[in-house]
Amino acid sequence: MDIEEEIRSLQLDSAEDNGVVNPEAALTEVENSNKMEEDSKEEVHAHSVKPEVVEQKGKEKINVDPEEEHDEMELDKKRHLNVVFIGHVDAGKSTTGGQILFLSGQVDDRTIQKYEKEAKEKSRESWYMAYIMDTNEEERVKGKTVEVGRAHFETESSRFTILDAPGHKSYVPNMISGASQADVGVLVISARKGEFETGYERGGQTREHVQLAKTLGVSKLLVVVNKMDDPTVNWSKERYDEIGSKMVPFLKTSGYNVKKDVQFLPISGLVGTNIKNRVDKTVCSWWDGPCLFEALDAIEIPLRDPKGPFRMPIIDKFKDMGTVVMGKVESGSVREGDSLFVMPNKVPVKVVAIFIDEDRVKRAGPGENLRVRLSGIEEEDILSGFVLASVANPIPAVTDFFAQLQILELLDNAILTAGYKAVLHIHSIVEECEIIELISQMDPKTKKPMKKHIRFVKNGAVVVCKIQVNNLICVEMFSDFPQLGRFTLRTEGKTIAVGKVIDPPSTYSRKLSS
Repeated sequence: MDIEEEIRSLQLDSAEDNGVVNPEAALTEVENSNKMEEDSKEEVHAHSVKPEVVEQKGKEKINVDPEEEHDEMELDKKRHLNVVFIGHVDAGKSTTGGQILFLSGQVDDRTIQKYEKEAKEKSRESWYMAYIMDTNEEERVKGKTVEVGRAHFETESSRFTILDAPGHKSYVPNMISGASQADVGVLVISARKGEFETGYERGGQTREHVQLAKTLGVSKLLVVVNKMDDPTVNWSKERYDEIGSKMVPFLKTSGYNVKKDVQFLPISGLVGTNIKNRVDKTVCSWWDGPCLFEALDAIEIPLRDPKGPFRMPIIDKFKDMGTVVMGKVESGSVREGDSLFVMPNKVPVKVVAIFIDEDRVKRAGPGENLRVRLSGIEEEDILSGFVLASVANPIPAVTDFFAQLQILELLDNAILTAGYKAVLHIHSIVEECEIIELISQMDPKTKKPMKKHIRFVKNGAVVVCKIQVNNLICVEMFSDFPQLGRFTLRTEGKTIAVGKVIDPPSTYSRKLSS
């Protein structure tokens, strides 16, 4: 069976995404129902509080004076993109992110010297750049990013928010959070001998991150081959080409159009080579392509519809002169004074103030990361996964839905049948779910449902099924809002399937009516 074709049909190309980029997503690993409620509460606080360059919800004063408000047109001059850094643990994601912030003037020399001193005291000299992104003590001691760090930088034509997702397999749900908020993925691969191989082989996070990124709607990918300055590599073209020759077939099977949507480039995150300026020919004679900043500026993403129905999945909330919610606008626009619903509970609220980064604005459109101050609701009545939506066209709230599911790899070659339980990740929701009915299996050749009745399916199958959750959740049809209708199923710390929310199958509808 041609699994590649099935994955490709499920993980639709960016052109099919109707120009709207993917959802804010789940943060917290949930292993069983007893932990479910506790985890969903903890998830609200899962965005790390990072000094100097990263958003601080608690300490940051978003009550900006009206005279300090930016003109909306000022903010509209530059497009805004969310960039997620993904890849295996120790590939150099946080170091590269830190270097970008330093080179774009977001961090001064004094701060760098402070981090360098701290890293040296912990005998972690080469990690000092990562300290810019990894600022909680657990991350610094382990040298691993645990939560999704956020920071901002600008080039001449674009504003970027960096989402530094963790690479260690224990933190994949946190990586899902970063990837599903992103417009662009930067896949960081270590060129150091042995490190690429570890990340790429079965069980390595490079493979799972790529598959998840595509599933979660990251349609554009920059593959940066890092640590090219390492003594085992020394800017070797042979090593760079070897990594490319292994990655390209895998990226294709994951659904990426490599010629159109993927670009490779060599860098050194630690010393900053080929990031802001092109690498010097004396260092790397064979590279004629762009540096990382040029590549990011050149990425084209589809235009979004500012006039669509308003949708903003809530990823966090806190109190600051009222109730403030955080999220990324997936559709439509919002203005101060607007009346909206907080779904799924249909609580009417009013928009008191809107903030993009630290700037208060009167309105904001799709693709922006916002903090919105609301009246009419208390902070404790909001959960991660709720959605701020328009009153005229609110998002559907359901306890079950139909889905087309691509089975990737079940644990211990198990079978999937009615009664199978897993954890559903869809935009900013994490919910326990159960497959309550298998309706049909898709023929891999014709892409149409097979007529035979099915009781179970195995790895690689594509199946239409009905999924049930315990609590009301907000979802959309994939065909209407791809970013709110695509999901992953995970169990015991592993992604076992990817899927999309679909209309009830016609045969099923006929059966019900008869």
